[in-house]
Amino acid sequence: MLSRRALLAAPAGTLAAPTLAAPSLARAQGWAPDRPIRLLIGFPPGGASDAALRIIQPRLSARLGQNVVVENRAGAGGNLAADAAAKALPDGTTMVSANIGTLAVNPALMRSMPFDPIADLAPLSMIFNATNVLVVPATKPFRSVADILAAAKARPDTLTYGTGGVGSPGHLCGILLDSIAGVKTVAVPYRGGGPQMLGLLAGEQDFAFSPIGNVTTHVAAGTLRALAVATRGRAPSLPDVPTMIESGLADFEVLNWDGVLVPRATPAPIRTRLGDTLREVLADPEVAVEFSRRGLTPRPTSEADFAAQLAADSQRWQRLIRAAGIEPS
Repeated sequence: MLSRRALLAAPAGTLAAPTLAAPSLARAQGWAPDRPIRLLIGFPPGGASDAALRIIQPRLSARLGQNVVVENRAGAGGNLAADAAAKALPDGTTMVSANIGTLAVNPALMRSMPFDPIADLAPLSMIFNATNVLVVPATKPFRSVADILAAAKARPDTLTYGTGGVGSPGHLCGILLDSIAGVKTVAVPYRGGGPQMLGLLAGEQDFAFSPIGNVTTHVAAGTLRALAVATRGRAPSLPDVPTMIESGLADFEVLNWDGVLVPRATPAPIRTRLGDTLREVLADPEVAVEFSRRGLTPRPTSEADFAAQLAADSQRWQRLIRAAGIEPS
């Protein structure tokens, strides 16, 4: 799949959008939507991706001069929404929000993919980065990463961790934990981050890696304990929580990103207009504030930078999944 390097060299969108009103911008770039735009998301409400889209949706509508409608199409680790977008008419009226799991990991975890993330979809811009936090229900005995590893070594294939779906960032963290620590834990997939969090709070899982914006209120309330973050540096909102690296797991870092794509055959002027508008919205200071409240960091990128990140993560995770001996299902 990654051999299609030519596809990754698609022209990049301009990083800085002109500060023009929507009609002027449309005339300058030669395209304006003539009907509402669907922005598909492969997960149910309640997760980080859904929260981010609800923030940018009205701003996209205002700048494009057309209503942008967010549609939740949950299922198959985000594949249902991405496949629908890949097969949609390439006229700029269908976009999809997809994360690292759907685009970079599902091809290695799933025996049959209904679409090719690189050949069938064209990246516009990434949307955000989110920090993953290793958390446990307050009812569980674990108070450190070492406690979890000790239990996993004593009871192989019994300790469970919840995920937002197969290939989700939380699932990737679990795969990396097993790989680096040499343990065997059991992934429990849910239909998105919202349902997974409800299950975690109910004690259905021993631990989970969840976006920081989904856990801070529960940590403050004492219903969850935060044991470590899956980034190289500590999270400003949880300064007393160590990193996984500080906890003894070298090179433990899992990027949790989301981006927007369109059907591959979408003409360049349309991609440019949509990509510029996304980057303009993500550069809005009010968006940064709203994202920060949910533990998200805006990440506007060019088409080329998004494609390069996707290629790098695809190679990394497919290598790790093969090394871990995980068979596609």
